[in-house]
Amino acid sequence: MNLYEKNGNILYILNVLKKYSNPEHILSSKKISELVKDEYNVDIDSRTVRRNIKLLIEKFNYDIEDYSVNHKGYFINRDPESEFEDGELSAILNTFAYSNFIPLKMSEEIVKKCLNMMNIYERDKYEDYKATIRNTKTDNYEIIKNIEDINEAIYHKNKITFYLYKYELDSDGLRKKQKRKVKTSPYRLVYALQKFYLICLDDGEKQLFSYRLDRMKDINILNRNVTDIDIKEIDSFIENNVNMLSGVLEKVEIECDMSLLDTVIETYGKDIVLKRINKDRFYASFNTTIKGFRYWCLRNIEMVKIISPESLNENIMNTLREIYDGSRKNKRGTKKI
Repeated sequence: MNLYEKNGNILYILNVLKKYSNPEHILSSKKISELVKDEYNVDIDSRTVRRNIKLLIEKFNYDIEDYSVNHKGYFINRDPESEFEDGELSAILNTFAYSNFIPLKMSEEIVKKCLNMMNIYERDKYEDYKATIRNTKTDNYEIIKNIEDINEAIYHKNKITFYLYKYELDSDGLRKKQKRKVKTSPYRLVYALQKFYLICLDDGEKQLFSYRLDRMKDINILNRNVTDIDIKEIDSFIENNVNMLSGVLEKVEIECDMSLLDTVIETYGKDIVLKRINKDRFYASFNTTIKGFRYWCLRNIEMVKIISPESLNENIMNTLREIYDGSRKNKRGTKKI
């Protein structure tokens, strides 16, 4: 064995333990030697295995259970402070597989990395893994770079510029079109509604705004300091802006069917005013943007009564009348064949 291979013994053994051992699969020193031979084509004896495992435990603080404890052999436990558990890796894998904010090819690469971090027994469960998704993933391959650039700008408190894109449908079909150039002060990245959003303040504006990262391209970090803003204002915007639709926060009061209680808490949080009216109804009050709240109300229209603001009641009623009138007009214009 040459010096290079000898110096690599401890890494060969460590990698074998990570890949092939767990509390249900305990490896003898002989089995570890065989696996090192299979994986790296390197011959090591059982004494070398035991010596290096002792070094891993005493000098590098790896949580390896040995023969003196279980009377069978060796297995390694993951470090909870630096390594993901199998369940955590599975959650990350599925999140990236199904998230729309990242392109398909990138999500497949991340899934592959997650699988490579698992031991062979956990990896076997995903042998035929394939995420079944609609064609809703972004095709913006700058998304990861956008995250890196924005984090860099936030850290150094620099303004940024970028181009905002949107889909358009014309006679040639669906295409992306550059909408406008934005100059803004970035403050926070937020993951909501399966998308990454930038919370920021555009130059010349007074209200915070949110932009989707998958619609941003060509980010440029400027050598100019961001506009100072109270961090409490940023926190309030994020906490109360459920649908990431910008606008002034307003107090709303609603009366809902008890079946909506979980939905209200999951959407608007636990730090809101909640009162039981009777076994079937409850009252809720919180601050939010009216535009986003309006969409939420329309989705749950049969189970929500808006107490305030009254203007929102009128707005929703007008919307429903327009939908109803449009539906009746379409029916009258349809001829029976």
